[in-house]
Amino acid sequence: MKLGIDCVVVGEGEITGVEMFRRAVEGKDLPRVVHGEVVPLERIPNIRNPTICGLVEIARGCGKGCHFCVPTLQRLRCRPIEQIMQEIKVNLAGGADGALLHAEDTLRYGADGPVPNEERVIKLFSEALKLTPHVWISHFAFSSVAAKPGLVEKITEMLSSADDGFSYLAGQVGIETGSPRIVERHMRGKALPFKPEEWPEVVVEAHKVLADNRWIPCSTLIIGLPGEGPEDTAKTIELLDRIKDYVSLIVPLFMVPLGGLGSERFFQAKDMRPDHWQLMAACLRHDFRWVDALAEDYLSSRGLKGLVIKEGMLRVLKRAIMPYIKLMEEGINPLAGNGGRSGLNIHSADHS
Repeated sequence: MKLGIDCVVVGEGEITGVEMFRRAVEGKDLPRVVHGEVVPLERIPNIRNPTICGLVEIARGCGKGCHFCVPTLQRLRCRPIEQIMQEIKVNLAGGADGALLHAEDTLRYGADGPVPNEERVIKLFSEALKLTPHVWISHFAFSSVAAKPGLVEKITEMLSSADDGFSYLAGQVGIETGSPRIVERHMRGKALPFKPEEWPEVVVEAHKVLADNRWIPCSTLIIGLPGEGPEDTAKTIELLDRIKDYVSLIVPLFMVPLGGLGSERFFQAKDMRPDHWQLMAACLRHDFRWVDALAEDYLSSRGLKGLVIKEGMLRVLKRAIMPYIKLMEEGINPLAGNGGRSGLNIHSADHS
């Protein structure tokens, strides 16, 4: 009750969430935490009003079973194209600039297993592009890109043909680790249809395909997974070095006890080892390598004022953070010393 929250619904809410609201209105006792019942496709209602950024849910769940994630523990269910198109129409009528297709892995829409179903995915994009020339994706997976590189190429061709101003497609994707041992232990399904020991190569090959097709991955890493040792961190740093020449962003996150890791404790800055700080530095170096080009592309349509602001902000940011990056590269905690005046504030985050 510290935050004034009476009941937390974990998971899906169309059935369980509604029941909790009903019980609250009727003055009945509520459980502190309840897990939402998995909702059948036919009971997932269409949106009635526009969503933020024109987001439309095309599938729910994942089924790959990564220990650190709640959605991956749920089976994959893909919504009918007719429902998806209806929701896109609602968003467009409400002023949306396009359609943002959302799933844990957009490329697995309509798939019966870990390998993408090209026909179903192409059909989805084809129908969406009949309604708007601007179609984006929220998430995808490196394993899907590596398994079906031709699908990425076909989607790019479709988007380029529909939108003369198409410059790139971005989406969130998880690297999480460069260590096959950690993949084997916590996310074996993430590598499918490949083997855990192939994971680093899958990530590298996927980056090559994405770069060739102007897709920009915004990748997450998880620091502090149970059992992670310095040798595992070293493999992740090595992987980052292998993908440094491909346009992308890396977002390091602290391990949060979700899903199959619910009994673990939160990983915090005080738990960081020297190798963890070195990994954090590698992430920042990678991002600074590409942030100028990405910001310029994003702001180019906003005129000189936007570009000037960008240049100034990035220059100040780099100058302020670079001393801390150098400390981290030596395995030194930049939060220590200076009377706690480092100016850095490291937070845990949800990496579902």
